[in-house]
Formats: sequence, structure tokens, C-alpha cells
Amino acid sequence: MKTEFTGIHHTAFATHDIELTVKFWRDLLGMRLVYAYGSPGYRQYFFLVSGNNRISFFEWHDVEPVRPRRHGDPVKGSFIFDHIAIGVADKNALGEIMSRLDAAGFHCSDIIDHGCFLSIYSYDPNGIPIEFSCEVPGHDLFWNPVMKDLAATSGFLTEPNPVPGQWPKPEPVSEEERIIVPGEGKDFFPEIPDRTPQSTQTSAAEGAMQVHDVMHRGVYTTTENDTIRSVAETIASEKISGLPVVDDNNRLVGVISEKDILKALLPGYTQFLDDPAQALDFQAMESSYGGVLQKSVGELMSPSVISIEIDAPVMKAAAQMDLHGFRRIPVVDQDRRLAGIISLSDIHQAIFVRELEDAPDR
Repeated sequence: MKTEFTGIHHTAFATHDIELTVKFWRDLLGMRLVYAYGSPGYRQYFFLVSGNNRISFFEWHDVEPVRPRRHGDPVKGSFIFDHIAIGVADKNALGEIMSRLDAAGFHCSDIIDHGCFLSIYSYDPNGIPIEFSCEVPGHDLFWNPVMKDLAATSGFLTEPNPVPGQWPKPEPVSEEERIIVPGEGKDFFPEIPDRTPQSTQTSAAEGAMQVHDVMHRGVYTTTENDTIRSVAETIASEKISGLPVVDDNNRLVGVISEKDILKALLPGYTQFLDDPAQALDFQAMESSYGGVLQKSVGELMSPSVISIEIDAPVMKAAAQMDLHGFRRIPVVDQDRRLAGIISLSDIHQAIFVRELEDAPDR
């Protein structure tokens, strides 16, 4: 089962001067300080980079700034970190950061063109090597990964997608085993009560239609070990756009859609990058479809699934679909076992029928 990552939650560095570090990251670069806590001998500050990605610093009084070295220069002996690269919107943003660093007396390189992205290089007051990078329009490594490792001895090493079977299959961790213990900073935050207590849910949903009243129960499903060919056959014969993926206990673990299958054709695009004349060989993309059919569902499925509880109000399901741009979502019970599927059409038809029944004769 694939894991859906949301970004780098935070990186953690160390400084002997938290005040100078705050002045650099917050006041010079403009990153908002979102969390600061400490006690005698222990302090940590978090700066927001973007979205929910942060960079943090411990204050250790005996630590010393590292000696400057060029980003990417090889070293001998024990080593764990080279540099941190922070993304920015475009080349104009790089120029803005260059001007700030120059004005504050920090070394900054010229803009370096790496082909698919542009970068500038500098150092923070602690000697940490920093890179600021922006993408070059037209070079999208998400859709078109580029593999140019001349030292690679096999295609396995440069396969863009996760290769299954390299590690033992993990066993699910039960709720009882997910033990949470208090850590540093826990005392600074009050316990957050359940935002939707049972009594509120009951009163708010009283009289409202629930998902189990209108959902479809006879749902076609697949498993992680099934082939994409079997999924494609079901999608074509039943005229549907995708299938829920369940485990041996019928628990929902993902979803596989036509979009997921077609997306798998696109990485093959990069094999033509050496020949610009064939760079848009869509016929070749189509011809790779046979290989995709041999893959397993677990290789291509989306593991992060938006679902709805079987006893939820139908309008909550509608809100979920509207929020995420879906027309249908799986329905699960309290143990995440698949119970059915509900669509916007199901909800609208049920509300419309009830309105007709409740409306006075005209």
C-alpha cells in the first residue's frame, strides 16, 4: 500500500544564537515564526516555509557554526547533511532574495541554470548551506522524470515508481498499539475536545437522510494483488470510472481509477527525451498500455481515499464531494469496511423525491 506524503513537515537544525537566526529566517527572508518554545537548556523555533512545511532550530549554546563549504562538494569521514533547498515561485523571486542577501552582507551566488530548475546559493548565520530554486517552465519532473545516471548498472535503480516486493509486507497496527506519549511542548497546548461530539451529531442529523438510506450496496471491488487488466475489463464492461481497493477483511485501502491507469502511460514519455523529434510520440505512449495492464493494482492505486461514514447525513457526503471535486465516494462502516458507494446523483434524486412527497398538492 502506497503512502501519501504531504511534504516535509519540518527539518531541524541547531544554532548557538537563536536571536540572530530569527532575524535571518523571519526578518530577512520573511518566513513567519509559527511556534517557539523552550525551557532552561532547551529551546526550539519553527519557521513556516510554505503550506505546512517548516524549518526549525534548536538553540544549543556550545554548538559552533560550520565552516563554509561549497554546496555539493564531496567530503571524507562521517557526514549526514549537505544543504537545504527551498522552492520559490519564479526567477523574479530569486532576484528578490539575491537583493535581500546582498543588502544584509550575506554571500549569494549568481543564478545557476540546472536545466529543469534555476538556483542561487548562500549560507545562513550558522553556516548552513541554503539553496533557493524555481522550476523552469516546460520541464515538469512530476509527469516527466528524467533518468540520466550513466553509472546505473540496471533499470531497477532508475525506475521512477516504487518497485513492490523489495521489503516485507507490513502488518496493520491496531488502535491499541498506536500508543501516544507526551513529548516536548505538549504542556503548551490544551487538549482539543472532539469538534463533533456524538450528542451534537445526533441532534444536527435528526430528521436528515443518512448515507445508508440512499447509497448503492452492490459495489465492484478489487485488491492490491489484482492486475490492472482485470480492473480495466471491469471498468469497460460495467461502464464505471474506477473501483475501490479492499484488503482481505473488506477494509478500504485505496481506489484505482481510469485516471490512475492512464497516468501510468506518461512516465514512458521520458524515454524519447534524447530524440526531440519523437518527444511528442503519443502513439508510442499508447503502445505502452499493454505493459501497464500487467502491473498490479497496488502499484498504481491512490492510497489516500476520501470516504464517508455509513451513518453520516447525506449532505455531509455532498459537502465532501464538493470540497474534493468528486461525483461519488466510497461508504465505510466504523471499522473502515466497505459498505457501498454514494454519488451526487443518488443524493439529489433522494432529496428531490422527498420534496415531491412532502410538497402539498397543487
